[in-house]
Amino acid sequence: MNCKNRFSAKGIGALFSTILILIAGTTSFAQQAKVIKVQGKKAIVQFPDDSRPRVGQVIDLGGGIVSMDSGSGSSNGPGPRSMIAGGSAELSSLTPSGSSTGTTVFAVDARYGWNMGVMEYGGVGSLAYSSTTGSSGRKLEAGGFFDYNLMPNVSGTEIVYGGMALAKIGQLARTIGSAELSGMLMTLEVGGQLKWFPLGNSVAIRGDLLYRLESVADSVKAYATGSGLVAKGGFYVYF
Repeated sequence: MNCKNRFSAKGIGALFSTILILIAGTTSFAQQAKVIKVQGKKAIVQFPDDSRPRVGQVIDLGGGIVSMDSGSGSSNGPGPRSMIAGGSAELSSLTPSGSSTGTTVFAVDARYGWNMGVMEYGGVGSLAYSSTTGSSGRKLEAGGFFDYNLMPNVSGTEIVYGGMALAKIGQLARTIGSAELSGMLMTLEVGGQLKWFPLGNSVAIRGDLLYRLESVADSVKAYATGSGLVAKGGFYVYF
């Protein structure tokens, strides 16, 4: 009877040890990454389906096993790029509805906001000068912007692109001949954006290609709209 008990205890212990070894082996396998190509100290590494690598990830090579260190941040986290400050300039030509004459616009935007990796948003201020046949105008606007990045804008990523939207409201002062007029102005812009970090993580060169819809209400022409394509370029600092 005692022999049977001792045998049963030993059998249960061996079975338990086998299960632990299998679990440990399965876990180790799930965390392994395969080196596909090596050039000097650089390598192309293939990760398993359940592990998503990110730029700046630390890999532990101790014991010959690759351990994917998740780190303290999320794969969508911005790291040192959490805040945005900078500006863009534009030169565009818009055609008001009901008119065959285009309006040339030169404008500068200043932005300050937050970067969440996939999403960026914040406030924007704009100063613009417009001219057309027989008249000119000055615009001062304020509003907000929103970027949606197709890849997270995180530390180490050199090129980021996606969609964007911007909405502003402000005042317009127009000069027609010798007459001075004023009115309200509303602007909506939607399109695509690209950010390039050629100097590292801090400074980005940004380009936007947008479609602008603009509405104006003043004392002479109660309501007018204009639309057209707009290209912008500028520099932004992330910190």
